[in-house]
Amino acid sequence: MPPLTWGLAFKFWVLWVLGAVMTLAWGHAVIVKSSPADQEVLARAPEAIMLRFNVKIEKAFAQASLWGAKDRPRRLSIPESNFAPEADPARLYIPLPSLAPGPYQVRYKILATDGHTTEGVIRFVISEPQ
Repeated sequence: MPPLTWGLAFKFWVLWVLGAVMTLAWGHAVIVKSSPADQEVLARAPEAIMLRFNVKIEKAFAQASLWGAKDRPRRLSIPESNFAPEADPARLYIPLPSLAPGPYQVRYKILATDGHTTEGVIRFVISEPQ
């Protein structure tokens, strides 16, 4: 094969690989906003956590758990309000139990409407009262 053809074949291969990687990357839901934000230090305990994704998610398959430094992990319930017709299809609202000062993690696993699952964690700290 002449050198010009090899160079052209290599360029097509690179474009194909980039296209495949970009397609895979677009298929996953990504958090675009959360409250509390990841790594946020809070003066008081939040009543809930809100997760907003870049795509619609299948809320029926969403899972979340709360991890504290001193407590065993607790599974968090996904309330029915998330499934209301007027609810944002890319947003998940999860009430939290009463929390004492300390570090916490909310770990989640969701399924995007395109069939890709995403797992992640939001870390926050509730500071001691001053």
